[in-house]
Amino acid sequence: MRRFILYCVLSLGCAFASCLNASAASNGSEASAPLDEDNYRAYVEKIAKAARDDAGWHPPKGLPRGESFKELAAAGAENIDFCIRYLAEHKERQRAIAIYSMYKLDVDDYVAFVRKLAKLYHTGLLNQFELSDGIHYRYSDVAIEQYNNQKIQALFKEMAAQEDIPPDIKEKIRYIRSGEGFARMRIRDFDRECTSWSKMRSISACVSLATQILWVYAVSWVTW
Repeated sequence: MRRFILYCVLSLGCAFASCLNASAASNGSEASAPLDEDNYRAYVEKIAKAARDDAGWHPPKGLPRGESFKELAAAGAENIDFCIRYLAEHKERQRAIAIYSMYKLDVDDYVAFVRKLAKLYHTGLLNQFELSDGIHYRYSDVAIEQYNNQKIQALFKEMAAQEDIPPDIKEKIRYIRSGEGFARMRIRDFDRECTSWSKMRSISACVSLATQILWVYAVSWVTW
């Protein structure tokens, strides 16, 4: 009898605890929605403040100045979904600030961001110039520097096969995938560091840089 009573008490206790946990989980999910909305509203206000901080800014004129833009860029990876939502909901010129604030993304976050931009483009919520800026502009070199990364290559191969991607964007994709963009970046480094004795770091460094440039171009010519 004692065992039966203990079993009943234990069963009731477990059932009660499960209900509490389920209730807590439900309350937690309900609480997270307003929190996300609050965070999104704070993101929208920071975009607006970044525009006010540098009222004369317009793309492609450098990067916006001011602390608000720096804070947006520092939190770029955390703001990807907010940025996509903002682009879907807002039409003003501040859209460019949202896109440019993603310039510090690493490879994984960049791939996720560009895929989401492409979806917006396919639904008509993003124009081709914004998609082009999201893929690459002069302050965001992750795609150029990591052009040979498998995730970057897979992303661009997928996009290049899509019929509604405009020819100029497909050319930009080819420019990145082939390594041509990387080689041109290294040529600028070579011109800056190796064309005068006063600026040259070392002969071996310049030889290494030249070899890298020639190798990338050779592979590009053969492959593309």
